[in-house]
Amino acid sequence: MRYVGEVAREPQHAELAQRGENAARVFLERQGYELCAQNLRVGSDEADLVMRSPDGSTLVIVEVKTRSCADAWPEERVDASKQRSLIRLARTLARRGNLSSPLRIDVIAINLPSDSPPCIRWFENAVMGS
Repeated sequence: MRYVGEVAREPQHAELAQRGENAARVFLERQGYELCAQNLRVGSDEADLVMRSPDGSTLVIVEVKTRSCADAWPEERVDASKQRSLIRLARTLARRGNLSSPLRIDVIAINLPSDSPPCIRWFENAVMGS
């Protein structure tokens, strides 16, 4: 099942965020993950990607943070408020979807500098409490 939604952002930020989300999706698909939803919004909570693990046993909510410079740490932008939002979303998905499989929340941090190759860092189980 796929859900695709629109998120209002400033044009330049939206383009960078979309490039980052697409890079993260391709990265995870190459690891054997399957896309279930992109930009899934439930109330005020949003997941950039929702993926199914390669063995099909785990639903993974993925928060993607992207920066355009090489010396920044995008993962630092996943603050306590965003973590609470991701946990609420995970709990809502579990309740509404009557899920018996485990849920996990990962963070993918991407640096997309214009003068060098992208750098992708994947933090599995980055947010606890789901």
